[in-house]
Amino acid sequence: MGLPKMKIRLGLSLAILLVSGGLAGAAEPVFPKGTLVGVVPPDGMVESATFSGFEDRSKAASLLIIEMPPQAYPQIEAGFTDAALATKGITVESRGPLVADPKSLPESSALRDAQTLLVIGKQSAGPVVAKKWILLAGSAKGTALITVQIPEANAGDLSDEAVRKSLMTLAFRAPPSTQEQLAGLPFKLGDLAGFRVVKVIGNTAAVLTEGDKDVVESASQPIFVVGVSPGTPREDDRGQFALRSLSSVPAVRDMHIDRAEPLRIGGQPGFEIIATAKDAASGADVKVIQWLRFGSNAHIRMITVVKADAFQDTYTRVRAIRDGIESN
Repeated sequence: MGLPKMKIRLGLSLAILLVSGGLAGAAEPVFPKGTLVGVVPPDGMVESATFSGFEDRSKAASLLIIEMPPQAYPQIEAGFTDAALATKGITVESRGPLVADPKSLPESSALRDAQTLLVIGKQSAGPVVAKKWILLAGSAKGTALITVQIPEANAGDLSDEAVRKSLMTLAFRAPPSTQEQLAGLPFKLGDLAGFRVVKVIGNTAAVLTEGDKDVVESASQPIFVVGVSPGTPREDDRGQFALRSLSSVPAVRDMHIDRAEPLRIGGQPGFEIIATAKDAASGADVKVIQWLRFGSNAHIRMITVVKADAFQDTYTRVRAIRDGIESN
């Protein structure tokens, strides 16, 4: 089960933008939960609970943020032709850089050393027409794609000036530490039993391993993955649900079930499956352990993949990790 290498830098750096002769103490950019890109949203917009960005539901206005690595900028820019956008129902009215002379901006501005492309137009979706601003911004810190939209019927409630003012506050922040990322998960890890966290995925999952490598190939180190997903099956469907979940485990083949049975985990109903399989890359014999812990409207899934000859010792320790997990 391959994992991307994780580079962790401690601490977050947020600065208040001071513009001489203009605003004295402008508002700080707001970073939606789990993102490294932030802005000062237009007046009336608040952080959305359903997507990465901000919204004003009373006006059906939204500001959506998508973050990507620095190298994504030229690839996205190449696909921002008028013809390509037209296939998405977008009619382009204007395009150009957000800032004509970025070097004139304060040194604290993330746009000072960034490439930008601002596309303004309208998008038709059936009978609904929306005014749209799409900003693509890229620097050594990352690439941001920010889409602001409002129904044309409400366009008078969100001016071009207000949108540009918000986009000018674009900021990138350093990746949070592992502990800061763990704090955003809907569960807490207790006993790590000698394992360590190497990756936190969004606000839903964590990946642990034992050993020196952050990138694990060919089952060279045991892997423990825990995550939360919405929904929970009926009591009479838990066994089949667990088997279907097991079939999605990546990087293994020729899987055979050794044991599958219900049990209680942390005082809640659960289901355990232990299987024998082969590592897809090396062909090495591995054991796959899956635990599901069912709540009222969500379930926790735990997966371990370990070499077969290390199963007994690893099973005891990952069970300790399992039993130390608490829902927030």
